[in-house]
Amino acid sequence: MKIYRVGGAIRDRLLGRPIHDTDFVVVGATEEEFRNHFPTAKKVGSTFPVYHVDGIEYAFARRERKVGPGHRGFEIVADPSVTIEEDLRRRDLTVNAMAEDLVTGAIIDPYGGHEDLSRKVLRHISDAFAEDPLRLYRVARFAAQLPDFSVAPDTLELMKHLVPELATLAPERVWLECEQALAAPASDRFFRILHETGALSIHFPEIHALAGVVPGPEYYHEGESDTLDHSLRVMMRLSHDNPPLRFAGLCHDLGKGLTDPALLPHHYGHEIAGVSAVTTLCNRLKAPNIFRRAAELAAHYHMAAAKIPEMRAGKAVMLLKKLRRFPGGGLAGYFTLLHADSAGKERDLTPFVPLFEQVLNQPLPEKHHDLGPKSGEILLNLQAAAFNRLRERVWGKQLPAPTGEQG
Repeated sequence: MKIYRVGGAIRDRLLGRPIHDTDFVVVGATEEEFRNHFPTAKKVGSTFPVYHVDGIEYAFARRERKVGPGHRGFEIVADPSVTIEEDLRRRDLTVNAMAEDLVTGAIIDPYGGHEDLSRKVLRHISDAFAEDPLRLYRVARFAAQLPDFSVAPDTLELMKHLVPELATLAPERVWLECEQALAAPASDRFFRILHETGALSIHFPEIHALAGVVPGPEYYHEGESDTLDHSLRVMMRLSHDNPPLRFAGLCHDLGKGLTDPALLPHHYGHEIAGVSAVTTLCNRLKAPNIFRRAAELAAHYHMAAAKIPEMRAGKAVMLLKKLRRFPGGGLAGYFTLLHADSAGKERDLTPFVPLFEQVLNQPLPEKHHDLGPKSGEILLNLQAAAFNRLRERVWGKQLPAPTGEQG
């Protein structure tokens, strides 16, 4: 029996990147032999042998043969005859198909992964790459995580052949790749590669609908090719350490994909239309509620929130209360999104968040407690008065009018 460290741990170590997950492959052993060596091992795999030992996962080497459609349409052989080279061959990219002998420390690299790391190329191992549609999303995700790597042209061509099978994938698997891409340094590459390969419309049709749509007035959209490009640029101005915020930036303008062409370059009412588009997208992908809520709030209020300093005080307070619950970072996250949406051309409201919080934290005097709805009305009036005092102190009575549609 031999055990190898495989996959991403080898890739990331050679790249000098942090190693988050380590996978091990067992070669040349039966399950009985493995259990004799690791008496505490617990089997967790159903389609092929996978064991947990003290929190570490060990998978038996396997070879696969395509017998049906989709990500799961494979016949799997996992027995002592399978070599480490055969196990590595079934993987997606050469940079993920290296192994380390735990005894000698030797690197097994039968498919040129180390050379492709040096060349900064994401390349498939063989034409068997095109047997698993999930690999299209995985390559797009790796491109987002490794922004200085290119995708080999022949790999891109094979990815295009996978598009017809994408609909067979479970939405949870698609979302997992998407969520990991949102946390990557170059999240936009995930969606740009999906668009380039013709895959974006399969699971992300609301985002695909933004391609070719005029984003809005030139002042706010200088240099942007279309609304898809605008949305991806907004997303990239936001921190990859906050994936819900990035998803909100990606989805804030989904309503523009539904605009009547006769209204262009304006997108009147796209905020409301965008909420239903976000909901449909998140339902399809089974996205977690934190992402759904962040994107819905971004779509619904991104136009109104930019005008908070000019609003009637009571309306401003009510909106601030809603945005305070923004899952992408509360008020600070929401105003960061707005500033990114305007490409820095509108006032940045994030420095005023502590002052807005003071307004919202205005207490209700004891004598007005337990008055039912009247207590809420009194509190709102007190908060509105505090907002007016803030407005006069910070911005003065004469406030600059908004430049135009921000989008």
